[in-house]
Amino acid sequence: MFKKRKLSINKKRSLHYGRSPSQSPSVIRSRNKKILRTVGPTNFHTRKNKKPVVKSLRERIPKRIKLITKVAIATILVVAFVRTFFFSSYFLVENIVIESEDQTATQISNNIISDLREYKGENIFGIDEPEIIEKIQTKYPEIEALKIDTDWPDTITVSFQQFPPAANITNLTEESNKKFIVNTVGYIIAQDIDNPLLPYIKIKSETQFNTEAPIISPKTLEYILGSINYFKEKFGMAIIETEYKLTPREVHLRTERYFYIWLDAQKPYENQLKKLKKALVKLDIYNENLEYIDLRITGESGEKIIYKRK
Repeated sequence: MFKKRKLSINKKRSLHYGRSPSQSPSVIRSRNKKILRTVGPTNFHTRKNKKPVVKSLRERIPKRIKLITKVAIATILVVAFVRTFFFSSYFLVENIVIESEDQTATQISNNIISDLREYKGENIFGIDEPEIIEKIQTKYPEIEALKIDTDWPDTITVSFQQFPPAANITNLTEESNKKFIVNTVGYIIAQDIDNPLLPYIKIKSETQFNTEAPIISPKTLEYILGSINYFKEKFGMAIIETEYKLTPREVHLRTERYFYIWLDAQKPYENQLKKLKKALVKLDIYNENLEYIDLRITGESGEKIIYKRK
């Protein structure tokens, strides 16, 4: 269709068939800056016919409208979520469940259920677990470990563990004698029964114990239990019961040979029992018919022992 022709060669610039010159001198501009003509041939005859581009309707929607649509959809979803989870009756608390391995925890379990009834009918997502834990621990200091779980859709589960039982205590008064089982912090966990696997402690008092508070201080209880175990370990003799005297703060250990060891509860029991250990060469506690051995008094040498035979 087109005939090729020879092109003039200029040393300063090169021309190629089928494309416009690459150097600016090949374009002649007039004073009014209009392009007059190129020196070389153009490539209009080699261009391919371009198909018309039809943009979709989605591409024509302005970005602002798209953003508004997305925000509206997200808002609707959030509102639906809030209405479903926070205002639906499906998630209202209906059940209070107590989980405890303590066999003596029946009374405290019933009390906790009664205390938590105020949360029934509330949305389970609005339950403040730390607040419940603080309330229970304040009211029931005998609880050592406590956990609150909200089980969807309508149940609050309370798991707790009390301080372990430590001793049987008999409160002797002029009116009556009451039996208790106390835990390691001195709180009553059972009444009118005893546990033969635990040490027995007798305490005389003018009035009956206040059962809403510790009936024996944790420090005193620890001292008594420690002295019992120490005596068993060092002398190989069992303690069948202990009497604690409130006013003089004395601990009287009654041995399996039915004599007493008197200790001053304000002094370390280790030091007092070591005196008895050293005195075994002169005092045969395993064969002597003794009534008591008094280790409370400290002499100049620090090893004074007073004892009485029956």
